[in-house]
Formats: sequence, C-alpha cells, structure tokens
Amino acid sequence: MSYEKKERKEEIDEDEILAMLSPEELQELQSEMDIMIAPDERVPVGQRQKDQTEKPPTGTFDHRSLVDYLYWEKESKRMHEEERVPATLLPSEVRKVGKSKTPVSLPPNEAEDPPEIKETIDKLPQKEERKINKLNIPKLAFNNIKMTSRPSGNETNLDSTLDKIRKNNPSVTEVNLNNIENIPKEMLLDYVNGLKKNKHVKTFSIANTGVDENIAFNLANMLRENRSITTLNIESNFITGKGIVAIIRCLQFNETLTELRFHNQRHMLGHHSEMEISRLLKANNTLLKMGYHFELPGPRMVVTNILTRNLDRQRQGRKEEQSKGKVIPKMKTMTPPHSDRRK
Repeated sequence: MSYEKKERKEEIDEDEILAMLSPEELQELQSEMDIMIAPDERVPVGQRQKDQTEKPPTGTFDHRSLVDYLYWEKESKRMHEEERVPATLLPSEVRKVGKSKTPVSLPPNEAEDPPEIKETIDKLPQKEERKINKLNIPKLAFNNIKMTSRPSGNETNLDSTLDKIRKNNPSVTEVNLNNIENIPKEMLLDYVNGLKKNKHVKTFSIANTGVDENIAFNLANMLRENRSITTLNIESNFITGKGIVAIIRCLQFNETLTELRFHNQRHMLGHHSEMEISRLLKANNTLLKMGYHFELPGPRMVVTNILTRNLDRQRQGRKEEQSKGKVIPKMKTMTPPHSDRRK
C-alpha cells in the first residue's frame, strides 16, 4: 500500500501545470508540439496546416458574391475604356538637312562630297514624307449640320423653357435637355418641381445631364402628382438602384406614363434592385416600354410578361371603344314582290 501511495504522489497533474502557464507560454508550447508531432496523413492537406491569422473573421465567405464582384469590376473597366475618346497622333516632324539650328563646321576637305558620290545620291529615289494618323477619319459633309454654341448640339433655352413650364404654357409639350453640359442641380430640381402641376408636357428627357440620387427621389414624387407625362428618359446618369426603385414604386400611383428609359447608369443596379423592380411593376397596368436590360433572367421574364399584359389590355380597351363608337346600320326591309298577277 505504501508503494502505491508513493506512485500516486509522483503522478504529474498535467491540467494543473497547463493552467499555470501564461498565454505566451501556451502558444510557444503548441508550436513546439506541432514540430515534434508528425501530421496525420488521414487528414486532408488543406486542414493539416494551422491557422496563423490573428485577425478575427469578418464573416462567412460567399464564392458567388466574389465572382459577381470580379465580373462587374471587369465590365466597369471595359465600359470606361470604350467611353474614352481615342487621341489622334500628331504628324511626326521631318527633319530636313540644312535646316538645323546649330550649324556644324566641317573640315574644308570634307565639307563637300566627291562628284562620284553626288551622282549616286542624285540617282537614288527620294522617300516621300508620310503623315501617320491613328484614325483614318473620313471627311464629313458639314454643310447640312447646324452649328450651335453648345458642343452637344442641344439648342434648348433653359431659362425660357423653365418659365413656360411653370406658367403651364400649352406650346411646350416636349422638354429635351439631353447632353447639355454643366446644368446646375438646382435648375434640374426646378424643372422636376415645375412638372408636378404641368398639364401639357408629354415627354421629359434628361439623359446624360448628371442626375443623381436626390433628383431621382424628386422625380418619383413628381410622378405621383403629374398626370400628363407619357415618356421619361433618364439614361446615362448617376442614379443607383435605390433611386430607380423609388421611381418604379411611385408608378403604382401613376396611370399615364407608358415609356420609361433608365439604362446605362454609372452604378450597377444589382440583383436585389432588379428583383424589387419586377415585384413592384406587377401593380402597374399602363407601362408599355422599358429601356433597361436586366442581368437576371428571372426579373427579365417577369417584366416582359408584365409589359405584354399591359399591351394586351390596351389593345382590348381600344377594341371596346371602337365597338362602342360604331353605329350598326339598320337593315332595309325588302317588300316581297306581288305573287298575284293580273289576268
């Protein structure tokens, strides 16, 4: 019995020793154990190595989101390269002999070539000077093109058009501000706010005018009140998915807009915005045309079916109006000939 008691006293309590070690000592002990103990060959190679990152994980890894992000980054770079205007190379300067700024003094014996060399040089064909351009741009006939003060060619007078919209002038039925450079954001907001009570403007186009998120939300509020605009074009601007969704959400209160174009925005709408657009359009019965290419096949098919449904309803309503407007003529009753003959 005494021998067994001695053995128990001599036993080492490993848990107690490990509890007394500091975190640094535990980490050092772990690294030494990893070196001494051979890895288990049954464990996959990717799981044998110890995780040496000290930074806490930011979240779960989503492979699909990473692939989509890389795809859109590549597409954005490609779009930027296509939008760049190619620069034309200037013609190279041709240096002619004898026209250098610094004269070169030659010895009297070498100042002139011998007569034999001069004859051979004169017989050689002279190379023609060629001007190299990057683009071979054909000459265009500028006789029929009307030159304007703006580079975009849009001659719309901003101040007078805005004043007519505010006064509800019936002569203004189309407002086209496309590609006008450096329109103040305050003036664009004045245009949008002026269209709330306007009853004559049918088409409103502000493509490539720097429209941002704030103006998009004001456009949505304008569509809730306006009852005359049938075509809205906001292509090639800086509107995100939230602004487009806000405009689509207000279409359930609008029954006059038939065409909406918002393609080629600087920011990609995203899959969530496309799904929300397809969901909100189910409550609209008047939109017939949409200028946007959906990336997801699901929302693309849903929106196509919705637009087809609206077209069918419009055609049926037109047929009913035509049938109501037609007056069916009364058939003339023909009197039968007399059967009796005079004898």
